[in-house]
Amino acid sequence: MKIRKAPDMERLCDLYFELSNDDRLEILFRLRETPMTVTRLARELEITTQECSRHTARLSEALLIAKNPEGAYSLTPYGRLSLKFIAGPSFVAEHRDYFNAHSLDVHPREFVARIGELGAGKLTGNAMVSFGIVENLMRVAEEYIWMIHDQYLLSILPLCVDALKRGVLLRTVELKSREDRRNLNPERPGYISEEDEDFFIESWKAKTTQSAFLDEIPVFLYISEKEAIIAFPLGEGGFDYIGFTSTDPVFHGYCCDVFSHYYEIGEPPPREKVLGIHEIRKAFHSGKKRGE
Repeated sequence: MKIRKAPDMERLCDLYFELSNDDRLEILFRLRETPMTVTRLARELEITTQECSRHTARLSEALLIAKNPEGAYSLTPYGRLSLKFIAGPSFVAEHRDYFNAHSLDVHPREFVARIGELGAGKLTGNAMVSFGIVENLMRVAEEYIWMIHDQYLLSILPLCVDALKRGVLLRTVELKSREDRRNLNPERPGYISEEDEDFFIESWKAKTTQSAFLDEIPVFLYISEKEAIIAFPLGEGGFDYIGFTSTDPVFHGYCCDVFSHYYEIGEPPPREKVLGIHEIRKAFHSGKKRGE
């Protein structure tokens, strides 16, 4: 049996060593924007020219930067590529308490590797802030709203109706089956009318509302054409709905790709199930009218 050789870790360790120094890392970030001389770098970093020269010498030896004929340093192709790869670890390290409590274990490797694309995101802090962002997102959406949730919010039901009436396309990814204690159908009459329930089912028939089911919900996600909010599950399971939000195009693109992945692997709901749920929901409205 042929034994696979272990990868050469020396160069990787060398790279991490160079990037572990704050000043050297800052030099790389400054050179990402424009070439600079040692004198200018030292002035901007507020360090001595001698100290800056030592850093540039190390970075040059590591092939991360190179000096041009005019004496200014710039990133090498290897240096530019290395900086792109540290976006993920930088983001995770910045929010290490969050990622110590939340898990990406069920997230596809592709999206874990791209986690740095969420770098422009702002941490929401608590569930109520997250829910407020979701509600505002739905109020101002003009083209589409895409949702992945383990449990929809009752407060968004009238917002969904309003969005559909102004021509917004709704797509959702939901749990295939839900525990009875988490069934919100009895509460719906307190938020929307029986006419709204009929409007929902007609929207589903017209395909302006589209759904997919999953056995397990791996992420909490709401997206409009303008912004997005994403939250990951807790390590022990379930959600506290604390996550990240942004209008940044890269952040938004990551969230759109995540939604598309889960929507495509989800199962479309059987027609008879959708119609059956609709009748159950209408029955609760009828019961409320009768005072039951």
